[in-house]
Amino acid sequence: MEPTNTADANYFHKVVDCQWACPAHTPVPEYIRLIAAGHYTDAYMINWKSNVFPGILGRTCDRPCEPACRRGRVEEEPVAICRLKRVAADNKDDIRARLPGIPKEKNGKRIALIGAGPASLATTSSCSTATPRPAA
Repeated sequence: MEPTNTADANYFHKVVDCQWACPAHTPVPEYIRLIAAGHYTDAYMINWKSNVFPGILGRTCDRPCEPACRRGRVEEEPVAICRLKRVAADNKDDIRARLPGIPKEKNGKRIALIGAGPASLATTSSCSTATPRPAA
C-alpha cells in the first residue's frame, strides 16, 4: 500500500471536506484542535501560513468551509469555523517573534505592486518570506 500523499490537495477532498472547500486549503482540523486546547497563538500561526490576514478573514470571509463541514450533516449546524479563526486572532499573544525576519541575502530584484489592497499585501508577504534562489 502506498503512503498517503498529504501534499496532494485531492487527498483532503476525500477526508477533510472543510479544508478542501477553503480557497486557501487552511488545515481547519489542526487549528480547531489548537483552539480547543487554548493554544490561540499556535492556531493563529497555522492560519497565517495559508493566509496572511486570519484576523480579518475571521470577520469577512464568506465561509465556504462551513457548508462543507461534516458536522452539518449530523447536527443542526456546522462548526463555526470562521468564528473560530476570529477567536484565535483576538486571543493570540504577541507574534512578532514568530514572524519571518528580513532575508539576509537579497537577489537584487525589485517589484512594484499597484494598490494597497489584500492582493498586494499578500504578495508582499509572500515575496518577503520567499527563500532566495541562486541565479540560473
